[in-house]
Amino acid sequence: MEDRQLETHPDLMDPEWRKRAERAARLGAKQDLKRRRKQRPRRRFRMSRWHVVVLFLVMTVAVLAAAVVVVNQLRGSSSSGQPPRVAPVLSGVDLARPFDRTPAANWREGVAGITVPPGQAIGGFTAQEVDAAYQTVTKAIAAARLGSRALRDHDGSELLALLTANERKRLEPTLTSGPTLEKDRYFTLIGAKGLSQVPPRMTGSLTAKPGGNGELIVHASYAVAYAFDARPDEARSPADIAPFLREEQDYMIRKAPPFAKADAGLSIGEGSGYRSRMACDAIKTGILAPQYADKDRPVVGVPVGDDAAAYDPTKPLPSLDTCG
Repeated sequence: MEDRQLETHPDLMDPEWRKRAERAARLGAKQDLKRRRKQRPRRRFRMSRWHVVVLFLVMTVAVLAAAVVVVNQLRGSSSSGQPPRVAPVLSGVDLARPFDRTPAANWREGVAGITVPPGQAIGGFTAQEVDAAYQTVTKAIAAARLGSRALRDHDGSELLALLTANERKRLEPTLTSGPTLEKDRYFTLIGAKGLSQVPPRMTGSLTAKPGGNGELIVHASYAVAYAFDARPDEARSPADIAPFLREEQDYMIRKAPPFAKADAGLSIGEGSGYRSRMACDAIKTGILAPQYADKDRPVVGVPVGDDAAAYDPTKPLPSLDTCG
């Protein structure tokens, strides 16, 4: 009876009142749920060993995928015509560029490295005759220090052909003999250790002054660097494969008359030289060999007393013997 009276209560029959009651009931339920959540103890998240392994594998896969993308991009840039960047050589020897990190790094190939001044009239020689004298001396230097016959076969015929008749007669026994220290004074002798395919480099200059009557003195001051071939285990630095020569040499050009016909032309005068970064055992016999060939004298780095002035033709010749 009471339940029926409750159902027919005037408030329950009012639609507006029933809506307000339902909203109040829903709000109360939400507030009650929030209170229960706050009262519930918080659970700390702990990673199990399995979680750690899975995370590591995911990160590894991501790194490898990124690496593949980078490699593909680099390959794409190389195939697009852009040359790949090459790391500079910091140690050892690059046989394709043997003069890198040596005094000859910026020298020119062969006699192109020797500065020849324009011809001017000197003494009894016209400007044209001085020009011709410079050309003759340049050929003599090339025959002595760069000529294939001299370097490979120890054959002095190229140099002899440029000399006067009497000068050839004087020097022929020396220049056609076997390797000696005296022969080394006139041209370079290469031993069993062969030169590389990279041509020698030079730097220096020619100057001229009057001599006696009918004589012109051409002074050559120059340096030559040679590059020898080597196996990777033989050379530790460019100093091991690139020996240097310094030369201070006078050449005489004489006219006939007043000189006899057999003395007219080119003769070799006084000179002095200096050798460095070479094998000492070989140079004592007149042979130029790379430093690494000297088994009894291991060298680490640059030889003692080896400085820029030693290779500068404008500076005095060093007095220190590197094989002393």
